[in-house]
Amino acid sequence: MVEVTKRKKLMLVGNPNVGKSVIFRWLTKRYAMVSNYPGTTVEIARGQMRLGSVEYEVIDTPGINSLVPQSEDERVTCEMLLREKPDVIVQVADAKNLRRTLLVTWQLCDLGVPLVLVLNLADEAQERGIEIDAPGLAELFQIPVVETVATYGHGLRHLLQAIQKASVPRKPLEHGPCLTEARKALGERAGLPLELAIEWLETGDAGFAREVQRHLGSTRTHCLQAALQCHQSVCHRPLYKELTHRREQFLNQAVTAFKRNQQRPLPEETAAAGTRIWLALLCVGLVVLAWGEIGGLLGVPTPERLTRDWLLTPASTFAEALLSAQPLRWIHALLFGMAGQGPAGYGLVPELIHLLWLVAPVVVPVGVLMRRSRRFTTTLGLLTRQASTGIPILLVVLLLVYEFVGYTGAQTLVGLLEDVVFGTYLVPWMQALIPPGFFYDLLVGPYGLISMGLTYAIAIVLPVVGTFFIAFGLLEDSGYLPRLAVLSDRLLRLMGMNGKAVLPMVLGLGCDTMATMTTRILNTPKERLIATLLLALGVPCSAQLGVILGLAAGFSAQVTLMVLLIVASQLVLVGYLSARLIRGSRGDFIFEIPPIRVPLLRNVMLKTGYRLKWFLGEVVPLFLWATLALFILDQVKLGTQSGLQWMEEGLRPIVVGWLHLPVETAQTFVMGFLRRDYGAAGLFDLARDGGLTAQQAVVSLTVITLFVPCLANFLVIIKEQGWKRALAIVGFITPFALAVGGVVSWVLRTFKLLAS
Repeated sequence: MVEVTKRKKLMLVGNPNVGKSVIFRWLTKRYAMVSNYPGTTVEIARGQMRLGSVEYEVIDTPGINSLVPQSEDERVTCEMLLREKPDVIVQVADAKNLRRTLLVTWQLCDLGVPLVLVLNLADEAQERGIEIDAPGLAELFQIPVVETVATYGHGLRHLLQAIQKASVPRKPLEHGPCLTEARKALGERAGLPLELAIEWLETGDAGFAREVQRHLGSTRTHCLQAALQCHQSVCHRPLYKELTHRREQFLNQAVTAFKRNQQRPLPEETAAAGTRIWLALLCVGLVVLAWGEIGGLLGVPTPERLTRDWLLTPASTFAEALLSAQPLRWIHALLFGMAGQGPAGYGLVPELIHLLWLVAPVVVPVGVLMRRSRRFTTTLGLLTRQASTGIPILLVVLLLVYEFVGYTGAQTLVGLLEDVVFGTYLVPWMQALIPPGFFYDLLVGPYGLISMGLTYAIAIVLPVVGTFFIAFGLLEDSGYLPRLAVLSDRLLRLMGMNGKAVLPMVLGLGCDTMATMTTRILNTPKERLIATLLLALGVPCSAQLGVILGLAAGFSAQVTLMVLLIVASQLVLVGYLSARLIRGSRGDFIFEIPPIRVPLLRNVMLKTGYRLKWFLGEVVPLFLWATLALFILDQVKLGTQSGLQWMEEGLRPIVVGWLHLPVETAQTFVMGFLRRDYGAAGLFDLARDGGLTAQQAVVSLTVITLFVPCLANFLVIIKEQGWKRALAIVGFITPFALAVGGVVSWVLRTFKLLAS
């Protein structure tokens, strides 16, 4: 048994999107969210590992491009470096971008902490013909340098050895004579690196000045400022500009000396015929997708419909004869849906036909081409950023997500779980088992924990959440989301932000609570406030979005399109007005675009599993508590009416009089504050029972989407923006959502839209 005698801190530092979280996960065996875009890590993650007799506390930090931070997440990393005083720093770098790497290495040298340099993504560098002289860099800085491919675990064992040999880096260039006076002013035990203190003071940022004063004290800060002013009066330019000039010279020389580019033939040059075949299949797949979508709208026979008509009836009849025995009928229900649904049923066989005709013809050729052709991935990356081609590509992506989440998840899987598993077997079996009385009502009554709470959580929300998480994980790992940031930059500028803000917005489709924290990657307080407001207003979380897509798809594509357009238009309107009413400036749009990559199935499944674990552990109990609240309201009698009826009557003027919705929707809006997806699930259940018309579906979905943020999101808004702003956001959103819903209802009724 090895005796643990020491405990050290190891900090992972590096540029955004270089694989720090992958290495953190490998070192500590703790999960950390990994995606192919910058800004995934906005909070500090901690874990443990042991090497020999030494136990390490491993700290994963948000990405930085410089120790002169430009955003909140970069500021967090800088504070951690200075406050935590790590024993070892592991700088994780992108091997393809040596210049950006060495800029951070140069600044880390000033900290005087043992350092290891990890050149990650070595496989991508090799594919591009980039060779890095790692031994040369090790000799230059006098530190261990390791090349890794972290996603596949290559080189990580060498990293463990390097950590044990970490040494204090040697700065390649000594300080010049210009720093002499500043050094004297700072003294020997400064508590802050000299060059960093100079850069922070001379940027003119008040926050940096306070940080310098906190580390150095007032006396030494004033001495240093005096020395800097003296230098500027003599040399006629700030000292930090001279430091920057020397650093730029070093970086130019180092990149020339240690990085070599070699011309290598592209993979497709040796397999051009196969690539052309897959390109042709992709074109055919796009035609089939367009045929399926447009044909469905116009009522024209589509390949999917023809296949269903030709195959399903005889196959279902044959299977029914084969599985007619009572114990086996559930298998037939899973394969072909419940009896009486016809060829449009939601069984696994119809779903397989749906996927083969509407998803696979596009996804499979794209996946194959991304694997075998670097030219294709490069061209695809360029096309996704240009408006003329990027918008059509975005429409194709949205259609595929809609088909997978809105149909596979919200129709097929929800139908199987709700109608077959819960509706036909589980709930009836428990109703027969439990005698009538209090526990019967509590568990399997109209507001029972199983018949309503678990049915909402497991049968309605979980399938759509699961399929959405898979689709979202594929988009995250592919590198498509940063290109969406470039594509949406012009629109977001109208709303007081820049393209970088699209990341929190898209992440909000996963979880608004986490996305609100991700607004820290934005550079200015104005951008962060506008992004927080828009997230709370009209960006539905994954569960809510999935339920909305499923509910709307149950009516028609027009309903889906109308809801999306109304919500999007309100986001743009509120963003546009906020940009003009909220004081402050917009940050510059400087954003790293990662390469397009084939998503790793293992990583996507790991992320999906982690997110589902979060859903089951955090959301399902909330669903049960919300159901219990409805149960109590239903049981409590006030006069001749229950508490639930009093609540519905109290909201009747708004719900029925203003929105023209069934009075039952009142409870979904109230419960929507606890969890918006719970409210959406209530609408979904109401619609499946025929309680909503198409017009009412549009109005109710608009209101529940624009409605108040859920409780968890509200608490995070308080944390990020403070009480006053959080209450102001809720105070604006609630009447605004009801006002928009009322106007939409009036327009639909007056012009008889979706009336049939």
